[in-house]
Amino acid sequence: MRIPSLLAVLILHLPVPSSILGADAAEEPSLAWQAPFTTLSAEQQTNKLVLMLVTNDDAFPRSSQAARVAKDPDKAAKVDAVKPLDHAQHGWCAAEFHHTCQRILRSRPDLKDRISLQSIFAGTPLELNGGAASNSPARVLLLVCDSTYSLLGMTVGLPDAEHLLTLLEDAEEVKLLRELNKSNPTQTTAAILQRNEKRLGRMWKIRLQEIVKAKEQEDALNADGAAAPPSSLIRLQKLFLALQPTYNYNVQTRFGLSTKLDERRLVILEQHTEARDSWCQAVTPFMAGMDVQKNWNLIAELLWQQIAIPAGSDQTDFLTWFDEHKKTGSFILAIKSPSYFEHLPWPPTKAPKNRRGTSWQTAHDAAAEFPFRTITPQQLTELVRQRDLKPITFFSPSMIRYLLVSQSNRLPQIIREQDPPARFWGLLKRAKTADKSDIQPIQKKEI
Repeated sequence: MRIPSLLAVLILHLPVPSSILGADAAEEPSLAWQAPFTTLSAEQQTNKLVLMLVTNDDAFPRSSQAARVAKDPDKAAKVDAVKPLDHAQHGWCAAEFHHTCQRILRSRPDLKDRISLQSIFAGTPLELNGGAASNSPARVLLLVCDSTYSLLGMTVGLPDAEHLLTLLEDAEEVKLLRELNKSNPTQTTAAILQRNEKRLGRMWKIRLQEIVKAKEQEDALNADGAAAPPSSLIRLQKLFLALQPTYNYNVQTRFGLSTKLDERRLVILEQHTEARDSWCQAVTPFMAGMDVQKNWNLIAELLWQQIAIPAGSDQTDFLTWFDEHKKTGSFILAIKSPSYFEHLPWPPTKAPKNRRGTSWQTAHDAAAEFPFRTITPQQLTELVRQRDLKPITFFSPSMIRYLLVSQSNRLPQIIREQDPPARFWGLLKRAKTADKSDIQPIQKKEI
């Protein structure tokens, strides 16, 4: 064998350093997922960046479904064969997002110990969708926070490596600006505005100038004491509503959207960050520093126009109250409006022109004479789950407003927004009569 041939054979059989052929898969930078809003240690708090992935996955475990599948060996074998990766517990797009983060760390290894990956499921659960899985397209919102969960940046959709790196660098800049301007947050807003305006087109810049002017006038009124400072919900509602016409025009011209049927197509387009990038650049200056732990659900609901329902809340007090009152007579559960409906008063202040007779206000006042409690859609979900009630279709044919619960009916009676108020009023009268007839014999015995 000639020497050159021998060398070639040796080269082929010698181990090749991973630095020549690329990084070994086993040496990918490791990143651990943490529970949402984990309290970070003092050592972690200085430079930590939290990447909070909010998706519209169903947040509630489906152990009963898994048990039904397990009864069929063939189905169980198929489920095991396609068992998802551990990333699935962090959202439909978590595996791809995790991989993107690993790519970032190759160019920015200094971020390895500074990034915390967290996720929240906030989709419509089966319990509020008639027992069926939601047919809404997958959604994702990424919130970048500091160690105290103050908002530093956000994007709608799943970012690629280049976009994510820009988002992280922007977040570091916002964090620094907030530290330098602790006594004057408006300077931070102005600096972020100046940075983001350079990335926007003329139409967005004009709209931003109008929002800044309106905000200055509002701040002046608040400073004079002429008006109370608006809540986080009101501020977000105003901001999102102010930017919506510009966003609608932007996507219509870019993507050719023109009919109601295109709404679903737009939701799918928003899985890519390019669709709402300009919107995010416009909204971020006014949201920097917002408490994410308190307001993430407002952001998700206003953005998605859907209820955002996470798991994990302790509803023991409410369920105990429900069980105790179920034994004693009829009572009313009023459903709190989702964030994107809260600007519409309930009961309505004006009755529809085509409706006469009993008003919603009259029916509501009659309901308030019973034991009465206002609950959130999340509490309603837990009630259906924990008390084995029939799943409810929350928004169809119209939104649920009240539940009338009585001893005589195992299932609550549902009153919806578009129901005649007189029907609800009639149900309340019959419930009151039934409660009195049940109590009367007991009173006679005591006398």
